[in-house]
Amino acid sequence: MMMQDKLEKERNDAKNAVEEYVYEMRDKLCSIYENFVNEDDRNSFILKLEDTENWLYEDGEDQAKQVYIDKLNDRKNLGQPIQTRYQEFEEQPKPFEELGKQIQLYMKMIHSFKNKEEAYEHLDPAEVEKVEKSVNESMEWMNNKMNLQHKQNLTVDPVVKTKELTFTCNPIVTKPKPKVEPPKDEQQASEQNGPVDSNTNSQGPQAAEQSSDTAASDAEKQLPEMDIE
Repeated sequence: MMMQDKLEKERNDAKNAVEEYVYEMRDKLCSIYENFVNEDDRNSFILKLEDTENWLYEDGEDQAKQVYIDKLNDRKNLGQPIQTRYQEFEEQPKPFEELGKQIQLYMKMIHSFKNKEEAYEHLDPAEVEKVEKSVNESMEWMNNKMNLQHKQNLTVDPVVKTKELTFTCNPIVTKPKPKVEPPKDEQQASEQNGPVDSNTNSQGPQAAEQSSDTAASDAEKQLPEMDIE
């Protein structure tokens, strides 16, 4: 019984999703989406949405879950391009702004490199030239696209490029300055002392004999005198 209730709930949810999409999209086509679809396509889409609404209360009153899912996907395929154009129009200033900031950042780096600032003196001139070329191309692209976009009808999909400049330039300008090994101090040659004679402090044979005789003489002096009968 619980499984049957679960399946029935999923079927009703799928049906309600179709109904909600019909109401929401029809309302937006006459408001925020109005400028992002030409009149003929808008009218045709509205008619399809109305047909879908009527179907829900007639033949579509009691259909399987998958039927509702397929119906919703079919209507979304018609509405998604319109929704995408609207979203891109709303978000378009941000990527252009980010691209402009990147261009300014790299132009400043190029200027600093040409002025031989220490922070960039480790960069390869050929790589900096590559950055400058990419910056100029990106600036030209951005200006052309912005001018074109201003002239374009909102019903045409916009073209926005935001990451190509960073992808090309960032690995170069963030290249770390190579480490320079500090010069080694010259080691001064120390004077080599000659080998120390291990016998320097030892006494020769004669000294040893003298020492022995002295010790014997002292010993004789210490012996007590004995009476001889």
